[in-house]
Amino acid sequence: MPTFSPIVLHLYDPETSEVVDTKTASFVPWKMLKRGIQLQKQLGDKSAEEYNEEDVDAMTNYIIQVFPRGLTVEKLDEQADVTEMMAVITSIVKRARGVMDPTLPPAA
Repeated sequence: MPTFSPIVLHLYDPETSEVVDTKTASFVPWKMLKRGIQLQKQLGDKSAEEYNEEDVDAMTNYIIQVFPRGLTVEKLDEQADVTEMMAVITSIVKRARGVMDPTLPPAA
């Protein structure tokens, strides 16, 4: 079985920007690939400026499903960094592609 680095999401104190919690997912259920593909189709080739509230809500709900323990919409809204949120989504899809397509390099 391939070994992957855990997918990591930090939560920050909004006032000090210090990390207050770290969520990790070493195991990503198969169903999350399907949901990730659906999410990528929904987002299409939009730039971040083109995202609407429905897009952001879909990304938020996806991340909550990846890290189900103790993560809420409110916590993500207040404590998650946008760059890390996008990296989690990308990481899941890249991880699956690396396993399914032997011509791609392994996920980092």
